[in-house]
Amino acid sequence: MTTIPATLTDRAGRQLNVHRAWPRDGGRLTFEATDADCGRVRAGTIGADGVVRLSPFAEDPVLSGLPGAAALGQLLVHRYKRRAVVRDDAGFTKLLAPGKAEGVAVAHRLMRTLAYPSGMVVPDVVVQDHDSVTLTAVHGTSLHELGRGSTADGHADGAATEDGDARWNGPGQDSGTGRPAGTGTWDGAGTWQNAWHQWAQRWPRLAVAQERVERGNVVEQGSVGQGSAGQSRVALPAHTARDECRTMARWVNQAQEFEALPVEPARLQRASAQVARLLISGAPQQAVLSHRDLHDKQLLFNPDSGSIGLIDCDTVAVAEPALDLANLLVHVDFRRAQGVYSAVAAQTAEQSVLTAAAAMGVSDARLQAYAVSTRLRLACLYAFRPQHQALAHRWFEDLETDLGGTAAA
Repeated sequence: MTTIPATLTDRAGRQLNVHRAWPRDGGRLTFEATDADCGRVRAGTIGADGVVRLSPFAEDPVLSGLPGAAALGQLLVHRYKRRAVVRDDAGFTKLLAPGKAEGVAVAHRLMRTLAYPSGMVVPDVVVQDHDSVTLTAVHGTSLHELGRGSTADGHADGAATEDGDARWNGPGQDSGTGRPAGTGTWDGAGTWQNAWHQWAQRWPRLAVAQERVERGNVVEQGSVGQGSAGQSRVALPAHTARDECRTMARWVNQAQEFEALPVEPARLQRASAQVARLLISGAPQQAVLSHRDLHDKQLLFNPDSGSIGLIDCDTVAVAEPALDLANLLVHVDFRRAQGVYSAVAAQTAEQSVLTAAAAMGVSDARLQAYAVSTRLRLACLYAFRPQHQALAHRWFEDLETDLGGTAAA
């Protein structure tokens, strides 16, 4: 078992708060932390022997462009040897492992082209090179930030923000509301309801109304509003129910390997098998355009224009519509469990997701299958975040109870 500490002290005696960790092979972990005093993002590793190694600020042996980018902007995310995000005057720059930048740029250009007719706004690619992509900022406030104000104290779990990460406006996001980023903009009856209503109207148009987007189809990408000149053809990858099973099982196996959840391995594997049966046994719905990581921090609302923004489109694919809808639905419920959203705010959001599901012809069975998969995956993922380990355990036990009822039925 590799323990993830909630706090660390660096060589200068500064206290660091560890927000999240990611399992790696060989019993190793990488982690992200912030300086308790100034909020500066730090990254490091925890070996299988439990030894913690903290990287100097903005240094990474794989992300060669990180020091220069961080010197000119604000480092927001640093996943050691994998990726980092820096905000500067040009927008948001993603620093990536060699060979990854082109795929990220292509995905964003493609999603921006496809999203345009739906009225959803996607960041544009400003600059791309071999190991980085710079994206424009999308004006608006994330639905996550809007919903934070719905609770009595405006936050959850004390200082925990951004799902246990330091709070920041995500890649492509600009608060654009006249308030400092992260202050929340809850107005109870107006902005929140309008934001979700606008999303529910636009999402089916984006996912379903693209006649060219079917599993494995080749679509054309180009600048928004551009004709055929200058376009290139891109094949969208497919993410099937079996792919979802593999993703879910990988997180379950990692949680088991690292003993991240205080649960017997047999219980984890039984839940994994039950979820896989639900995913595979049902008849899949025709695939549509999919974000593949749709949650409340990826969606922005601009109350001035009424526009909905969509960010972090790195993993665009085609998949059953239930994949994105269930991921968003379960994240809303998880925010309620965290105390980020009030019950009333969560109900408003959930009803909007169900409205979109009905418009897209998603059956209750497919939505439920992908929802339990997301619930299990989130329980395992949040088990690697010190502030949320107890909640992740409760979340798993609630899911286990629900799966038992499903099996009995």
